[in-house]
Amino acid sequence: MKVLIAIHGFPPTYYAGSERAAERIAQWLVAHGHHVEVFTCEKLDDPQTHVETSTENGIIIHRLNYDLKAGDTFQNLYDDPRIGVAFREVLAHNTFDVVHVVSGYLLGGQVIHSAKAAGIPVVLTLTEFWFMCFRLNLLRVNNEMCVGPETDEKCMRCVLEDQRRFRLPTEKAPAVMDAFWGVAKYAPFAREQTSAITRRRETLMEAVAAADVVICPSHFLMDKFKEYGYDTRKAEYLLYGIKQPSPEQRTKALQQHQKGKLRVGYVGQIKIHKGVELITNAVMPLLDANYPLTLDLWGTKKGAAAYGDALEAQTASYEGIKWSGSYNADQLWDVLAGFDVLVVPSRWYENSPTVILEAFAMGIPVIATRLGSMPELVKHQESGLLFEKDSAQDLQAQIKRLIDEPDLLPRLRAGIPGVPTIDDEVGAFYAHYQKLTGKV
Repeated sequence: MKVLIAIHGFPPTYYAGSERAAERIAQWLVAHGHHVEVFTCEKLDDPQTHVETSTENGIIIHRLNYDLKAGDTFQNLYDDPRIGVAFREVLAHNTFDVVHVVSGYLLGGQVIHSAKAAGIPVVLTLTEFWFMCFRLNLLRVNNEMCVGPETDEKCMRCVLEDQRRFRLPTEKAPAVMDAFWGVAKYAPFAREQTSAITRRRETLMEAVAAADVVICPSHFLMDKFKEYGYDTRKAEYLLYGIKQPSPEQRTKALQQHQKGKLRVGYVGQIKIHKGVELITNAVMPLLDANYPLTLDLWGTKKGAAAYGDALEAQTASYEGIKWSGSYNADQLWDVLAGFDVLVVPSRWYENSPTVILEAFAMGIPVIATRLGSMPELVKHQESGLLFEKDSAQDLQAQIKRLIDEPDLLPRLRAGIPGVPTIDDEVGAFYAHYQKLTGKV
C-alpha cells in the first residue's frame, strides 16, 4: 500500500510528541513492506518557497521550506495556499492509497481538501486542540486554562493578547483588561480579528468533517470537539502505542528501589503550564519534616529558563532534590528506573501523555492532576493517585500516603494496566486504511 503522511514537522529537525507519532507510523509501515512518503515543513523563514526531497531509512520525505510570516500571518497558520500547491505537487508524482494527517497544525484544510479532491481517503489523527484553538492547548497567554471556544469574540481577545502591546497589560492588570475588552471589542481592529477567527473556525470545521476517519487518543479530546460543534460522527478512540521496555529494563526499577526511601520523579518540559513548581512545593516541606524521600526532575528548561532557574535556586539547599537536565530517547527507561512513582502535575488538558504510558510500561505508578484525559489513564487508588489542579497541598498528601501506607505502592503497581504497543496502534491505523481502500 502507498501511504502519504502529512505532519507539520518531522525528525530529526522536530521531535515533539506529534512528530514522534508520525515517525512511528512511517517506520512501522516501511517495516511491514509498504511504500511510505512524508510531507512536512522544514524551514519556516526561507524567502524562497521550495521542496527538498530525500530518502531516509526507506521513507521518502518531502520537506517544504517557506516564509511563514510572508503575507497574512494569521491565515498562514491554518490555510496557507503555498502548502496546498506544494502538497498537490507531491500527490501528482505518485498514486497514493491513503493520506494520513497527524495533528494538522500549519497544514490545515489545504492537505485534507487537496487529498479529497484527488479522490484519496484521509485519516486524521488529532493530537491536541489546534483545530479549535490557535494556541493548540486551550491555555491563554497568562497560562489560565480555557474551557473552549465559546464565542469568536473570546478567541479574538486571546489572539490579540498574544501580541506584546496587549500581553503585558494582561499579565500585570487582568481586571483592567477585562474592562478594556468590554469596550474594545467594538473597535475596528477587534472586529477585523473576530472576522478572521470566524473564517478560521469555519475552515477548520470543514476540514475535520471532510476526513474519512478522525482518530482521538482520548475520550476527553473527542468530547471537547463534539461539545464545540465539530463533526465527530467519524471519530474513533485509539490510545497511543509505545515502544516497550525489555523485561530486564522493567525489573530494573524494582531492583534499584531503596527500601524505606520513596523516589519521586518528573519527566518533561520545565515550564509553568506543566506545573513543575507544584512538585517542589509539595516535596520541600516533607523533606523539612525528615520524610524519607527524594525528588529527581528530568527535562529541559528551553523556552522557560527564568521559570526553571528560579525553581532550581529555590530548591538549591535541599540535598534530596536533584535537577538532572535533559535526556534522549535511548535513556528513557534508565531514567524511569530511578523512580518509584512518577508525578504528572500539568495544569492544562494533557491529551493522553505518553510519559504516563511509558511509566506504566515500566511498572511505575503515577500521581497526576485530576484534569483532562489524565484520569482516563490513571485510575485513582488502582494504578496511581490523582490530586486537584494547582494544589501542592493535595499533591503533598498523595505523596505522603505512599510513605505512610506501606502497602499502597505495591498495590498500585499491581493495578497498572497493560499498555498498547506500536503494533497495536499502527496495526489499528492500517486496518482503517484497508477498510477505506479495500486493499490488504
